[in-house]
Amino acid sequence: MQTKDILRISEVELGGIPCLYVKPSFVSDERPAVIYYHGWESNKENNLFLGKVLAFNGFEVILPDALHHGRRDALKSYNTESLKSYFWKVILNSVTEYKALKEAAVEKLEINPDRLAVMGSSMGGFIAGGVFASNPEIKCLINMNGACAWEKAEMKFKEIDRKRHGLAGEVQLEQIRQYDPWSKKDELYPRPMLLLHGDSDTSISIDIQKYFFEGLKEVYKDKPERLEFIVTPRLNHYKTIGMVEESVAWLDKYL
Repeated sequence: MQTKDILRISEVELGGIPCLYVKPSFVSDERPAVIYYHGWESNKENNLFLGKVLAFNGFEVILPDALHHGRRDALKSYNTESLKSYFWKVILNSVTEYKALKEAAVEKLEINPDRLAVMGSSMGGFIAGGVFASNPEIKCLINMNGACAWEKAEMKFKEIDRKRHGLAGEVQLEQIRQYDPWSKKDELYPRPMLLLHGDSDTSISIDIQKYFFEGLKEVYKDKPERLEFIVTPRLNHYKTIGMVEESVAWLDKYL
């Protein structure tokens, strides 16, 4: 049997956002769905394989292009200057446009809004965390090599910037505080969150997620199994097969 007989892959536009939609042909009426957000300099096509893996395990998957990526006015260069100019802009835009994406997915694809997870890696992990924190109907979160403490992350970015400017201007700092998952930490419980990170990550410091995880332990003290932080030793800023396996198990359990 060929992949095309098992999975149906199509390009769709949801709320004006170009997306890839991967649907297993054997899916039941329950139809759990995952929205996966890609990282900086990537696009939906680059993550199609991961989308297929999730779909082979019974989940419908939506892979959107972030602003200034893929088919959405992609940048000519994703160098340091572009990162400073666009990183937070892309994240905040993805968080605020989520509702339009979800509503279109419910209408056009008939996904079940009551069985929906968000997932992302690197910049996409920032996005998934922000979307999850601002939309309490989302059932669970998986964050790979990203950060759920945004203001803390910006402080880290300032530390490694030789000019101590970081990536956010004053207006963006206010928006970061508004949508920062850390600022909404008391509202997240008891929704399940899986955090996956390499302990040698030189792009997004693991210290940011440690800070978030330690701060949420007290919030989740009555259901500690719903907050998990899995650290991969000697791993830099990469996804691993193990991370994908843990993600599938998390979705099977909580979605």
